[in-house]
Amino acid sequence: MLKLFSLSAAAVLLSSSLAFATCPPSVPGDTAEAIRANAQRVLCLQEEIDERAQRRQFELELRANQNAIQSLQLQRRFDNLPRIQPPIVYTPAPSTFLN
Repeated sequence: MLKLFSLSAAAVLLSSSLAFATCPPSVPGDTAEAIRANAQRVLCLQEEIDERAQRRQFELELRANQNAIQSLQLQRRFDNLPRIQPPIVYTPAPSTFLN
């Protein structure tokens, strides 16, 4: 189950990383057209940063969920171990002979 979950998450991450748009290069100059093109580039870069931040947040949550699943699996295995009663240690009753 954990492997299937990891593989599906990896597929989602891979497909989302391929979908990132490449932003146009910066345009030198101070004409209105160059300023508009650079403004569009800045917006594209900001969107790309936002997408990457969302992907990192998703990866963080995914890793936390995987750790929680592993912890639950270990706890379940621990709970299923056979319970062994410790041996009873013989302790003699206090003696009245020593008084």
